[in-house]
Amino acid sequence: MKWMSLFVAVAVLVGVGFASDARQAVFGGGGIFIPDVNDVVYIPSMAHSFGNCAQLELGTYAGDGVVPSGQWGLFNLGIGENLAIGGALRRTDGEIFSRTDDFGYAAPNPGLNLWGAYNIGAARVGLGFYMASYSSKTTDDDSDTESKYSSHIYSFKLSSDFDIGDGGNFAVALGVDLNGFSSENTNASGQTYTDEMTGGAEISAMLRGFLPVGEYTKVVPVVRFSTFSHSCEITDYSGNVTRYGDYSEMNLFVGSGVNVSVMEDGLVSLGLGMLMTDTKDEIDTANRTEEKTFILPALSLNTEIPLKPWLIARAGLTKNFGSATHTEGGIETTTSFSETDNMFASIGAGIKFGDFKVDFTISDDDLFEGPWFIGGHACNAFKVSLGYNWE
Repeated sequence: MKWMSLFVAVAVLVGVGFASDARQAVFGGGGIFIPDVNDVVYIPSMAHSFGNCAQLELGTYAGDGVVPSGQWGLFNLGIGENLAIGGALRRTDGEIFSRTDDFGYAAPNPGLNLWGAYNIGAARVGLGFYMASYSSKTTDDDSDTESKYSSHIYSFKLSSDFDIGDGGNFAVALGVDLNGFSSENTNASGQTYTDEMTGGAEISAMLRGFLPVGEYTKVVPVVRFSTFSHSCEITDYSGNVTRYGDYSEMNLFVGSGVNVSVMEDGLVSLGLGMLMTDTKDEIDTANRTEEKTFILPALSLNTEIPLKPWLIARAGLTKNFGSATHTEGGIETTTSFSETDNMFASIGAGIKFGDFKVDFTISDDDLFEGPWFIGGHACNAFKVSLGYNWE
């Protein structure tokens, strides 16, 4: 149970703000302190900063014969001096993807993102939308029965980032996700049996700044909070309604990084953070459980160094210290952790071919002696991204 709590906490820390594709994957939990084009998914106002670009994520390859996961793509277009729009295809994002799996239902198909940003001088404002859905209908003429099922997520992001001082920037982002699923079975008498998620809203907020404290150094304060809850309701063929208990999650991350520019387009980033998670599962009122994780400190050290005009080397290391508490049946068990199994380590590189760029990440348990790598798998993993920028 300790490792389940820790895995959830590490997943939250790695994904607490931004996508972790080939470049960001190297940085692990420290990626939250380093700007990346994929940030536009969560901070749509930043679309104005990246101009015209396209990116294809080829996913994570975790071994022979394993279908790669996490394949998706995005594009961003600058229109005139003040407007930018973009979108992404085949992303999976949101609580619905894990909750449907827990209930044995089908998750939505990979979804669609759309965003836009407008420059109003010293500030940018942006709006983003994401949706993913799945539905099925089965009719049996012999038994005169029918089954329907659907799952979905609709996500809205509102953000603004504005200039501070000489080369500084501060961003504020708010998000609302609406998750849901429902199953309906109709018998030969026309009576229905339904099982559906109620509630299902996730609310999130984030603050992130890049504040210059010298010619080559920026301090990066980050605060991220999210809360999610839902319940379930079953209506049987006789019309009797059964309402179950609640499932809820709360995540809070507070941290700060120091980014130092080195060489031309090089970076060294040191991050320090605190993460708290609290998950309560009272769906089964006879077996209520609670998982709490407290990580302090969450340490990260990342480098991105140009070796040649066409070659960039990257390396990242994340180390977490903290405790995990599991409560079930009134019995509380707390475990502290600081061993190397909680370490995320990775190496990668970027190769430029004119306006094209290839990023890749390699994580090897034999090299780093621990299983906490890309995707949390105890095996080698390889992630690739392709990018193109144009005027």
